[in-house]
Amino acid sequence: MTGFGRAAFDAPYGRLTVEIQSVNRKYLEIFVSSPKEFTQYEHEVRKWVGEAISRGQVSVRIFLEPSLNAIDRLLPDPKVLKRLKAGWDQVAKKAGVDAKGIDLPFLMQYLPASKNEASDEELRVCVKEAVKALVAMKQTEGKALAKDLAQRIKELERMIAEIEKHSPDATEKMRTKLRERMEEVFKGEVEERLLREVALFAERVDISEEITRFKSHIDQFKGLLKADVVGRKMDFLLQEMGREVNTIGSKSMEAKIAHLVVAMKSELEKVREQVQNIE
Repeated sequence: MTGFGRAAFDAPYGRLTVEIQSVNRKYLEIFVSSPKEFTQYEHEVRKWVGEAISRGQVSVRIFLEPSLNAIDRLLPDPKVLKRLKAGWDQVAKKAGVDAKGIDLPFLMQYLPASKNEASDEELRVCVKEAVKALVAMKQTEGKALAKDLAQRIKELERMIAEIEKHSPDATEKMRTKLRERMEEVFKGEVEERLLREVALFAERVDISEEITRFKSHIDQFKGLLKADVVGRKMDFLLQEMGREVNTIGSKSMEAKIAHLVVAMKSELEKVREQVQNIE
């Protein structure tokens, strides 16, 4: 499911902000974008996010707005720069090269690395809060999704009940039509063996078993809507429902049933699309 979470934390070195966005994916993919102060913690960020989210493409963006004191501490010491400049001038003189290129950008490359004040503890707190906000949004979407699925399942129940109502008539119509056609071909005299074949064929086109199994799948699906489950179980039941509907369509030649089968296939596809969003 889609979602967005944002959290901010005021640390001694500045204001830390974490934004997390999630879109639908079959598996979990986590992408982290962070300033250089936090690149060393990206593995931990993925771990913290993965503890709460199991599915989707998740983008984590980390921002840092340094405080004024932090900026002052980040500025290089002029005494160090002067000493560094004198040293490079001496190197250039001994090497017999022009020292004009030894400017401030050149010297900044050779300054000792400053101590990183960024802490993984502040980052962890901020990431956890952003994830919490993201999960809350997902839960809200999940409730709306469950309501939509329940309505679609109810519609499938109505259509299978309609098919069940027409099923006995469809089987009897098939039996009567075959018998009349055979009597017409054989001038009213039909052998007992052929009549038995008609009866057997009528049994083969009976769809009562498929209807019973479909209704059972519906009941199981409704149970999953009330449980804390992943979408894979629902997906399996939808495959089974689709198989039963296809069999009903291939067996029955009744126009009303054929129209209902087409409508049920369309509804099942919509349910399947929604189930792909369930985490």
